[in-house]
Amino acid sequence: MTTAQSLFAGALLIASAILFTQSIKPAEAQYLSGGRYQLMHHSNTSANAGVFRLDTGTGEVSYCFLSTGTAQAELVCSKAVK
Repeated sequence: MTTAQSLFAGALLIASAILFTQSIKPAEAQYLSGGRYQLMHHSNTSANAGVFRLDTGTGEVSYCFLSTGTAQAELVCSKAVK
C-alpha cells in the first residue's frame, strides 16, 4: 500500500466515523403529549406513598398507592371521583 492509498483509507475511515456518530440520536426522555392520565405526587408525609391520577378526558381523580400488606406488593387505586 502506498502512502497516498493509506492517507485516502485513513480519511475515508474518519469520514465514515463522523457520519456514523451524526446518525446516532442522544439519549433523552421522550415527551409524549396528549396522554389520557396525569400523575401528581401528594405532599402528605404521613400517608402512604402514592400519586393522584387525573383522567384528563373526564376530569375524574383517583388515588393510587402500593399495598404492601401481602407477600407481594400490589398497586391499588381508589374509586374515581369527579
